[in-house]
Amino acid sequence: MVNIDPGEFVRLVEQGIKGNANAFSLLCRRLLSKLKHSDEELAKQLAGLLSGAIVTRGGVKTPPPVDGDSRRTLLQELSHVSLDVQPIWAPRIAQMLQQVVHERSQSERLIQAGLSPIRSVLLSGPPGVGKTLSAHWLASELRLPLLTLDLATVMSSFLGKTGINIRSVIEYASGFPCVLLLDEFDAVAKRRDDEGDVGELKRLVTVLLQSIDEWPSTSLLVAATNHPDILDPAVWRRFDMVVDLDAPTPELVKKFLKKSGVSDGVADKFSTLLSGRSFSAIEKITQSAKKEEILNNLPFESALVSSVLNDLNKVNGNDKRDLLILHYHLSGLSNRKIAEVVGITHPTVSRILKNIRASTHEQ
Repeated sequence: MVNIDPGEFVRLVEQGIKGNANAFSLLCRRLLSKLKHSDEELAKQLAGLLSGAIVTRGGVKTPPPVDGDSRRTLLQELSHVSLDVQPIWAPRIAQMLQQVVHERSQSERLIQAGLSPIRSVLLSGPPGVGKTLSAHWLASELRLPLLTLDLATVMSSFLGKTGINIRSVIEYASGFPCVLLLDEFDAVAKRRDDEGDVGELKRLVTVLLQSIDEWPSTSLLVAATNHPDILDPAVWRRFDMVVDLDAPTPELVKKFLKKSGVSDGVADKFSTLLSGRSFSAIEKITQSAKKEEILNNLPFESALVSSVLNDLNKVNGNDKRDLLILHYHLSGLSNRKIAEVVGITHPTVSRILKNIRASTHEQ
């Protein structure tokens, strides 16, 4: 049997009695790290108990936290997360998020070695690039409930009240396995050297950072920010993983459009024009086209061309000409009629349409 330091054993019992799940879990991992060298089978059994444990007060899950004054629920809670579509990420992003799932699926092995799976992830990037969708995907893959706290909505002129609300959310979410999404993270975790901020907000940042440090390995904490430049420098090293999501490249735009039912050639034509736009913005364009298809009885791709032209008011020159030609072609006009409307020669119309079709055949 492994020799346990008496002081460490006392601390283990003390934290268990107090119900401090975070400290108890940390002490257990240290014990398992030693135990695996003398009794590997017992270490495996205890690791299984530790990784699958649902920590609650008195064996009963506490009710969701509410604002003390308004009694409004502070969290949005989804017990089961299912996605209508699978996200599209750059290979680097997909690999990082898969690593989170892999580590947490192998948490028992890591705990046996005295290690923790990834406990916290910071998602950074402009609006609409898929930060919230990434959190939903993680919850779905891990088969855990998703709890969402929009930090911008709980900010109050009474910062002491804001601190109480955030602490109650952290304490509640720490009580059982889940994915906790802290949206608009920059609303709270701002630089503490900002002279315009009062001391109470700086203390709130400190409390938030301590909560991240003490977050239990049984759950995953995900924070999302649109403004990484204003985050406190201490925030970055608190997270086990930082994922920077950028606006989609032309290749990802093309993949997204093809999943929406756009042919290769048309998707290829749009991929450069829509490069740099967020997925949410592109989704609005495709949804607008689908509505026009139904309401005006138009071919989807013809409606999509019209939707892109309406959205991208800076489209001009040859790009605008090519889109108009494609729009008229999909609407059923002959090449000669298109040439007459656009004001170019019939062979030029044929060549442009041939190039678009050639892009389709090359796929």
